Amino acid sequence: MSHGHILGDSEYKSQVSAVWKATLYMGIITIVEVVIALLWMNYLADSLPRLMLNVFFIVASALKAFFIIAEFMHLKYEKRALIISLAVPLVFLVWAIIAFSWEASAWFHMKGLVSP
Repeated sequence: MSHGHILGDSEYKSQVSAVWKATLYMGIITIVEVVIALLWMNYLADSLPRLMLNVFFIVASALKAFFIIAEFMHLKYEKRALIISLAVPLVFLVWAIIAFSWEASAWFHMKGLVSP
């Protein structure tokens, strides 16, 4: 009867430690996101452009997605799979956002809803 791969005590502790580190990093990123959102709403809305805030949230979300995929989906040790599972959808997502924004802008101009 095969029991698969049995972890030693040190391997188990290192994996548990890695999960806690990833959880800590994601928690810190989330807290920073909330603080920045609250600061932006109350103090920074007039001084910083909204685009800067959006870029920050996109980068923070991508970092959290990396930690989730790397540790909890166990792709950290499969570099090629991690790159493909993160990079390819991210490229398509960025392309879709740009394409839809471009199309919406053209549509608004065509309908006369926005001045050129």
